[in-house]
Amino acid sequence: MELEALLLGLEPMTAAVIGVGALVMAPIVGAIDAATGHNLSETTRSTAKGGLVMAFEAFDKVQSAAAEAGESFQDLIAEAKADIRASKNGASDPAPREVTIG
Repeated sequence: MELEALLLGLEPMTAAVIGVGALVMAPIVGAIDAATGHNLSETTRSTAKGGLVMAFEAFDKVQSAAAEAGESFQDLIAEAKADIRASKNGASDPAPREVTIG
């Protein structure tokens, strides 16, 4: 159940790559583990877990950077549209006005 919940939070392509990688690695790890007398089970598990942790952290960082870049691009588009609207209205930069109170 935990693996299923973990994979449901990922992008479909990332989940597929992880699944295919696990299918490819399972027989290899099983053969090596059997050949060494089952001494590598815990070491292999902790190494695989560490690799997954690093992959998920990298994925989060890339996803965050992409979101920030997208937001910056949207801001740039909004500024460009505002400049176009201002130039169509004939008001490029409004001159400062002197205001007296009293």
